[in-house]
Amino acid sequence: MSSIAIKTTVSDFAQIPIEELLLQRYEMLLLERVRDFSTSHVEVTATVPQNHPLVDAARGMPSWVGVELMAQAVLVFSALELRARGLPPRIGLLLGTRKFEALVAYFPSGTGLRVRATPTLRDATGLGVFECTIQSQGTLLARAQVKGYMPEDIAQFLRSGGHG
Repeated sequence: MSSIAIKTTVSDFAQIPIEELLLQRYEMLLLERVRDFSTSHVEVTATVPQNHPLVDAARGMPSWVGVELMAQAVLVFSALELRARGLPPRIGLLLGTRKFEALVAYFPSGTGLRVRATPTLRDATGLGVFECTIQSQGTLLARAQVKGYMPEDIAQFLRSGGHG
């Protein structure tokens, strides 16, 4: 875990446009704002859209899209740490999930979601494991363990064929 000082006041982070923290754009930018952040977790919000390529008009957003919501929450956590050090956000790679459990099949359109990511294991190379949850109005909708990798230099990592 980083030893840098990080502001934890919600209002400090709630004012940062999510586009400054995530590199996703257009329909793949699923999150709206940072709700809470500290060295131990991040909580972000999203509202399930009605008209979106990943949304079924009659049922809503399939719960498996929750994995992407969780991965974006992890990226926000890392981006806020980088920002505290004066660095821009970086590309992160989703390596996989473990123990994904969806308690609903779909997130209904218009539903406000809170996505929380808590780091449980991180190392100096950029590997990390996060416990993630998705809730709405205090009800747990999905949870998973998300594993990711954020190389310091994505271009060099890709040139090396993924061997660091």
